[in-house]
Amino acid sequence: NLKEYLNEVITSLHPKLKAGNHEVAIDCPDAVAINTYPGVISQVITNLVTNAVYHGFDGVDNGRIEINVTNDDAAVGIGFSDNGKGIAENVRTRIFEPFFTTRRGDGGSGLGLHITYNLITQKLGGRINCTSTEGEGTSFHFSIPRKEDMCHG
Repeated sequence: NLKEYLNEVITSLHPKLKAGNHEVAIDCPDAVAINTYPGVISQVITNLVTNAVYHGFDGVDNGRIEINVTNDDAAVGIGFSDNGKGIAENVRTRIFEPFFTTRRGDGGSGLGLHITYNLITQKLGGRINCTSTEGEGTSFHFSIPRKEDMCHG
């Protein structure tokens, strides 16, 4: 059950979110069940939350993250949006590159979104894209295709 699982992942990230009084809202139909790699989904969501807190909400309290799930016969879609600082266009076009970071001096490795991209495209066979407006936040959307062995919810 994807809704229950997403809630568990977000609960495990509560300490990261609590420090800045950030909140996460999950909009997922109750009946969405998917037969997939739960650890991969957890790592993707963890990487996106960590990125939002570390970059988007840097110096900002009371940030909001919204996770929206759509479901059809072909794929499960997950939208992940924050109301943080946004990403400059010249940075946004490079975020999935290995070792690209704007925070190298602060311990950033530049691997979080590269790993996220590879997990979604290679391990799950899906797609991911990012849109952002400086000062208004960032959105990621990824879709995971349903395979024959997946449960339909």
